[in-house]
Amino acid sequence: MFKKQKLPILLEIIEDQDVEAEQYTEMRRPYTNCEFIPSNIIPIVMKHFFNSSELLMSFNENHGIYKIMVGDLLVSFIKNWEYNRPPDMARCPDIARYIYNSKKPLDTMIHLSFNNIKEVFEVIDGIHRITALKLIKEQNSKPLDLLETHVFGSGNDAQWLFNQYMLVNIRFNASLGDLIETFKNLNKSQVVPELYIRDHGKEKRIIIDSIANEWFVKYKKHFSSSNNPITGNTNRNKFVELLDKLYDKHHIDDSNADELKTILNEANDAISRAIPIRVTTDTRLKCKESGCYLFLYKNDVLQRMI
Repeated sequence: MFKKQKLPILLEIIEDQDVEAEQYTEMRRPYTNCEFIPSNIIPIVMKHFFNSSELLMSFNENHGIYKIMVGDLLVSFIKNWEYNRPPDMARCPDIARYIYNSKKPLDTMIHLSFNNIKEVFEVIDGIHRITALKLIKEQNSKPLDLLETHVFGSGNDAQWLFNQYMLVNIRFNASLGDLIETFKNLNKSQVVPELYIRDHGKEKRIIIDSIANEWFVKYKKHFSSSNNPITGNTNRNKFVELLDKLYDKHHIDDSNADELKTILNEANDAISRAIPIRVTTDTRLKCKESGCYLFLYKNDVLQRMI
């Protein structure tokens, strides 16, 4: 008897979702190619993308603080803002482990901006926390395998986390200037490479991010989550800052992008043949095993050397 009652309820939920989807499509249709949308359809947009959302505080008709279920935030339509730095994949696993192991409520807030033309919410602040949560979700969704170590659980048994609510600061109809100013203000406590707050062409960011990712994969042991890495190590932000300076110094562009890679490799080889005397034995061994010597010097020295 109980099973027979579940089907009508399920059909009713599906029908309600279809109606809401149609309402969203019709309301947004006239503004598909517009940068801005009328503020009166913002509640419909929010309900369409984040069914669990609830407006807690309104700064104005285009800007508010919402509470949203964590599981609703780990979706494909939340993207990193193009002017934001990519997530530092040396830090994200550390953040993920802290969130998962502490079992504490998520006492934090992330900042999003709705890009109507792309139809996505862009992360202005909080990309590391979002990426860490996505990492937990990805690992936790895997079935239990007794031969594997499940650091973040398995079989979707972390609903205690994904059913929590987070505070989300969301802007609609924000200009690029407003977003850049917001980004700068949010990052006053942590130095952000100028590459991500200057209005550079995508070409430069793509080249630098590509090289940074290659070095991170190749020399992962030398990338730290610390803001002040020890000798022999760096972090992604500092490496991006170095690449940014070298890019300009050597007049790199899309036509000679490989030259920057060559310059780095030649500098790495040169340092391997003239290791500074102060470098410890342990650090020398680590560099010998990995083949990475570049970070035996700090950025200011490397900028003069290279």
